[in-house]
Amino acid sequence: MRNQDQIADALRLDRPGPGDELVLHLSDVLAALVVEQPVEQPVEQPVEQPVEQLHHDALVTLLDAQITSRWLDVAARRMRAAGVGYYTIGSSGHEANAAVAMALRPTDPALLHYRSGAFYQARAEQAGHLDGVLDVALGLAAAAAEPISGGRHKVFGHPKLAVIPQTSTIASHLPR
Repeated sequence: MRNQDQIADALRLDRPGPGDELVLHLSDVLAALVVEQPVEQPVEQPVEQPVEQLHHDALVTLLDAQITSRWLDVAARRMRAAGVGYYTIGSSGHEANAAVAMALRPTDPALLHYRSGAFYQARAEQAGHLDGVLDVALGLAAAAAEPISGGRHKVFGHPKLAVIPQTSTIASHLPR
């Protein structure tokens, strides 16, 4: 198995890596955004969340899945440059797939294309699966601990997320 410290080091956000100028600029822009929080009012009995807050929360989830997917593309290149990553096919340009995931139930079966990283991250959030990023990173590292292919290929899939694996590499998603 790949050295997990090397993988973690390649994934660090606090140090720029090769080609990270755009990501750093995006981080600066996002850090400058100010999100107004609703004023809390004393509540005597449970109150349903206002529709506006639900829309806000959904947009934040959507944006987070899209940014995470794009960042994983950068991480793939950084891991490859560090000698701990092997798959650099990214999902850039397909970030809107996160909206598709959010329109479905987290139990609806999904067959994902290798560019569906944003869908996978949104589905992981919907299902309360905290390891969506780790799942992808393990696949990029061809690690045996990757949840579906066991390190044989970068493929999106996880039984807890109802994501049925499929890949162009014949049968790499099947048990050994």
